[in-house]
Order: sequence, then structure tokens, then C-alpha cells
Amino acid sequence: MRLIRAELLKMRRRQATWVVLIVLVVLMVITYLLTGEAYRFLGIIEFPGAYGVIGQFAFALGGLLAIVYSAAFVGADWNWGVVRNVVARGESRARYLLAKCAALAIGLGVAMLIIFALGIALTFVQGWIYGLPVESPLRGRGLQDLIDWLLLGYPVLLQRAALGVAVAVILRSQLAGAVVGIVFFIGESILIQILTAVSFFNRVTQGGLSDPEGPFLGFEPIGPEWFQFLPISIGGNILVLLPGGGGAAAAGGLQNLLLRPVPFEIAVPSVVLYIVGLLGVSIVALNRQEIA
Repeated sequence: MRLIRAELLKMRRRQATWVVLIVLVVLMVITYLLTGEAYRFLGIIEFPGAYGVIGQFAFALGGLLAIVYSAAFVGADWNWGVVRNVVARGESRARYLLAKCAALAIGLGVAMLIIFALGIALTFVQGWIYGLPVESPLRGRGLQDLIDWLLLGYPVLLQRAALGVAVAVILRSQLAGAVVGIVFFIGESILIQILTAVSFFNRVTQGGLSDPEGPFLGFEPIGPEWFQFLPISIGGNILVLLPGGGGAAAAGGLQNLLLRPVPFEIAVPSVVLYIVGLLGVSIVALNRQEIA
């Protein structure tokens, strides 16, 4: 607990902590203020659909920022010589790294709650500005939808942060870790789009998509495919399946329209395995490093 408290204090004093959170909040406010017309044809803003939009900031854009921030937070200890001091005083490397990760998990959890609270408030502000009624978030399944988003989305956020940690530890640099993390995030997204299009085209040419009752004008989604289990994509599969997540996620990627998502009972354990695996790789890499 002593190490975790120290890392939380360090996190609170880091300028990057507040910069990342402020950037996300500003982008969120601007988006809500400018996109209310998108609901005009519906005539109403409803939950849990509104949670899907909030989730894009908390876990999609938030996931990218989590990679960057985690890489910067962990990698900075090499740039500033902190790791050398930790090793010199006889502290366990694994214990030190796990304490940093625990502090990150707490910080990201608090940030997630802030984003969801802000998103709900901005939904009502958006409705007021554009003269649209907003359905109560307590209707239907009510708080259960919100709980589902928080409980099942949080591991996705942690998994993406763990990726940033692993890259930063392996490269021993906050800048390199953040850059590689961003490239990996964007690169996988592009790769998934290409593989989705190729898989769908191959299935069309083989005549395997015809279904007069299919949801996509006679075509039935394919999959799940192997590439949906890649680190970033597997988390996206969870977000798509959450209440109201399908509509917001479908607007963001070809794969969400053409592929069946990986079921919860497979996707959630896969994300947890990624977290454990990435932390294991980070600990092994740290233990094997020569730190003078």
C-alpha cells in the first residue's frame, strides 16, 4: 500500500495527468455542442443509446489516451533514473511495477467515472441547446445499463493501459512507449478494416452470404474471425455488445457492420488474459534488464 500511495501522489502531481484529462474533456464538450443535429431525425435523445456515445470517449478515445498516458507514466521512471534508485535500495522490481499498475488502475477508474458523469450531464445540455427531449437514464433497465458499461468497459480500459505499460517497459522510454503505443493502436485499426473487407469480399465471391432474412439487405454478417482477437479489436467487441453500444460503434468502423462480435463469454476472459499476459511480459522484461 505504501508504494501504491506514493505512485498515486506522483500521478496527482504529474502535469500529464491533468493535461490528458483536460484534453479529453474539452474534446467531449466540443463534440456534444456541435453534434446535436444528428438526433434531429429521431426527435429525441435516448438512453442507453447515449451511453454508446459516452463510451466512445471513455473507452475508444479514452483507450488511446490510456495507452499514451500509461507509457508516459511508467516510461518516465527510466528517463528520470527512478528505476535505478528503486533497484539500489533493494526494492522488488515486480512489486514496484505492480504498484505503479495498481495506481494507474485507480486513476483510470476515477477518470472513467468522471467521463460518464460529464457525458450524462452533457447529454441533457445537448438536448436543451437543440430543443430535443432527453429520456431519463433511469427508464427501462435504468442503472443496470450504466453498471454494465462501467463493469465491462473498465477491463477494456485497463487492457489498453497495460499495452502502454508493456511497450514502455520493453523500450525503457516514455516517448518511445507512447509513440509505439499510438502506432500500434492506429495500425491495428487499419489492419482490421483491411482484413474485414478482404474476408467479406472472399465470402461474397464464394456465395456464402446470401440470406433473405439477413439483417444487411440479404447479407448476413460473418465471423467471428481470428483477427477480432487482436489486442485492440477484442476490447471493441465488448463495447459493441454493451447496451446502446452497437449504434455508436457501428458508425466508427466497417468491421462492426460486417462482422459478428465475439460473444461476451469469450471476449471478457480474453481481455483479462491480455491484461495478465501484458503485465507478465512487463515484469519479465523489467527483471531481465541491466540497470546500472
